[in-house]
Amino acid sequence: MREACAGKSKRGKDRMWRKIMAVIIMAVVFLEPVMTVNAITLYESDGVFHEEGYIFIGESHSALASGAVSNKDIGNDISYTWIWDASRGREENIFTMKGNLFFVFEGNGQNDGAVQTNSNYIYSDGKGGQGRGVQKIHEIINTNPNIAHWNIISMHGAVSAAKGTKAISDYYVNSYRNWMSYEFPEADFWFLSIATNTKYYRGTKDKKVFNATIATAFPDNFLDYTDFYVSRSPQRMIDTIHWDEETYFDLISNVIETIRQKKQGTDAAPDYAVAEVQAVFYTNGNTIILEQPDMGSTVLFPTVEAGLPILVTGVTENGFFRVSLGELVGFVPGSGLMAGE
Repeated sequence: MREACAGKSKRGKDRMWRKIMAVIIMAVVFLEPVMTVNAITLYESDGVFHEEGYIFIGESHSALASGAVSNKDIGNDISYTWIWDASRGREENIFTMKGNLFFVFEGNGQNDGAVQTNSNYIYSDGKGGQGRGVQKIHEIINTNPNIAHWNIISMHGAVSAAKGTKAISDYYVNSYRNWMSYEFPEADFWFLSIATNTKYYRGTKDKKVFNATIATAFPDNFLDYTDFYVSRSPQRMIDTIHWDEETYFDLISNVIETIRQKKQGTDAAPDYAVAEVQAVFYTNGNTIILEQPDMGSTVLFPTVEAGLPILVTGVTENGFFRVSLGELVGFVPGSGLMAGE
């Protein structure tokens, strides 16, 4: 009886601390700065082989979700250890994660909020220039060689979407393309819709442009959770933009299950219409060669020297060149080849 009471007491304290963390992160990331602290997010390996790994990157949504799924069974062969250590002093909080599920964010400090909400956080120029978030994803992957394949899920853009401009939306699309072709060519990518239906976006003139731009650029990789958010707004919100712990748990669990189902559905060879041609085109600075006519497919060659002749054997209905690589067949996005003079 005494052990049961102790267990309930511990669980109650864990829930209390997670709620306190949620309030802290909410305050320092989206509201006026109220405190100065430093935070460190650490990633470790559990040393266990995992067929699939999942990395969520975001702002305070990612930070809150990281705590919401702790001590809960997500299913789908997910192993997740999350430790928040605030005992090392008033100026430092340590977040440690290991398993095959990870969340990318800076922390819960005043400066952390400014860093992780900036669009530069997800930036990649495809030439080595990287934002902090991209560097952290590399850190996770490099620290976990025991994970065979990665799924990278971006829920970033809550602050950027509030600007309601095509320019900032295109900035995200360009960086994401570089994730696929340069940063993490072996990974699968998924982009979550931003819940612009909430009060935080009341002053946004164009609430649809951010989601619409990413959905158009990556139709097979975009996960639209508009209905999910609408059904929980506002009754499951803790302020004008953040959700309660149960919603974040439901979201992460659902996203992982959706990805699993989508991947099972793509085991068969893709069906796409191709117009047969025979022509020699030339590579340029935008040339990448993919396994399938899809920006989310495996990258065969992330960089190709410009000016090389390549035999085009077809053009797909979605704008890719089918090219002959000897014994291999590859696909190049339309902007990646040019006709000779």
